[in-house]
Amino acid sequence: MQDKAFMRDLAHSGAVAFRSGRLDRRSFLALCAMAGVASLAVSAGDAEAAANEIVMWNWGGESEQCHGSAIGTPFTAATGIPLKFDTSGPLQGKIKEMVDSGKVTADVCDADGFDAIALGRSGHLEPIDYNIVNKAQIKEGFAWEHGVCVIFYGYAFMYDTQAFGSNPPQNWADFYDTAKFPGKRSLYKWANGSIESALMADGVPKDKVYPCDVPRALEKIKSIKEHSLYWGSGSEAHDMIVNGEVALGMVWQNRGKAIEERTNGRYKLVMNEAIAMPGAYIVPRGNPAGRENVMKFIQQALQVDSQLAILECLGMTPSNPEAFAKIPEAWQPYAANSAVNIDKVVFNDPVWWAENGGDAVNAFLDAIG
Repeated sequence: MQDKAFMRDLAHSGAVAFRSGRLDRRSFLALCAMAGVASLAVSAGDAEAAANEIVMWNWGGESEQCHGSAIGTPFTAATGIPLKFDTSGPLQGKIKEMVDSGKVTADVCDADGFDAIALGRSGHLEPIDYNIVNKAQIKEGFAWEHGVCVIFYGYAFMYDTQAFGSNPPQNWADFYDTAKFPGKRSLYKWANGSIESALMADGVPKDKVYPCDVPRALEKIKSIKEHSLYWGSGSEAHDMIVNGEVALGMVWQNRGKAIEERTNGRYKLVMNEAIAMPGAYIVPRGNPAGRENVMKFIQQALQVDSQLAILECLGMTPSNPEAFAKIPEAWQPYAANSAVNIDKVVFNDPVWWAENGGDAVNAFLDAIG
């Protein structure tokens, strides 16, 4: 029984490879013959189903709903291919493990730009087919060999208008100035955003933040350690502010509008010197749906209507320059690529983070521990 199960599993893996174009028909038929199964039976089963759906690996919650409605719905309407979700979170290590095992279950991962760089270099991703994906619909510098920036999110900060209404903080230097702006403040505990904010607070110009001088940043971060709390999720950052635990709080920029509304304007978002992070779609090597289907899905994600729908649903900023001028007025103060913010923000360098992120995070955790 174990031998039969093994051979059928082998045939199934071959069917997935055949469907995705990584195995020619002659080799596939030979594999089925060796396994003692009919090629039609195999290809009509799980492999065929896998090749006719897109599975997105993301973090669940509102992200599942919003990606489904903004991208999945028009994609399915145009192609007939449904979008399904794995919401367990596509961490780099988990993607590597999946690809290395040869049992790839996801077609596209909702990840970061630095994931596209690092996992592309390690051989765990499919290259982007720019014959299908239109590079002109991606902000210059954010279309990579193994990933595509589909949205921007970012790190900004909010302040308590009741504490600082007449003299509000306007940049990261103010955020780190505990004498002029007393009270607790919060930072992201995994270093992204915090390191860049500290460098700007210490006088580094926006266009000189990268490559990051990590020791210099950590000294600045340690200078406010006794005044700081640290969060590890967007909901924690949100709660620290709306519950009044901090007078100034770093947040993911896409949550700013909702927090302002929930606190009736008591807390206000500052987008000056916000760090805009590229959210990327990446494709695990050997994805079941094959290259053409997943590339068409990525192309749908770059369409203006889908980009604006993600903004409305999640607060994530469009990456397609065609959408920048169409950002609604209500979202202009909160979107990194809006006319009022695009010259104020710092765009993250995913190559630097791919090459230095592990060491930077460990050094940061040691500094705040």
